Amino acid sequence: MPQVLELIREDHDLIRALFDELESNPETRDVRCITLRRELPGHMHAEEVTLYAHLQDRVPEEIRRSLDEHNEVRAALARFERISLQDDAWLPELRELREDVEAHFTTEEQRVFALAEQHLSRGNLFELTETFQQEKEAAAQTAVM
Repeated sequence: MPQVLELIREDHDLIRALFDELESNPETRDVRCITLRRELPGHMHAEEVTLYAHLQDRVPEEIRRSLDEHNEVRAALARFERISLQDDAWLPELRELREDVEAHFTTEEQRVFALAEQHLSRGNLFELTETFQQEKEAAAQTAVM
């Protein structure tokens, strides 16, 4: 069974692949947009209630920064969702959203993961795995399609 950091990295890879598909394949954009609107918020929610919650007392400034980045991504996603696929602004807005998401992923993979490995036991990281999956699935069920 993978531990929570591996699941988060897999989610990052999935979301990056969604962005690649959205940018390169106009025929699948409508379906990929639905998937992105489900996966990205669910991923952020699951991180917040699992990994971030367990690191909050240990590295509050870093977690505050990560939560701020999540809020920026949510705002960018909300702006993106208001734009029609046929609008000329759609692709530039997608790229802006991707830029925000990629910047967050990079910070998280380089800094937050290292802090998690430093402050949480291997057992804690494995224990968070199931909760992460459950929270992500629950959030996906309530995602606006």
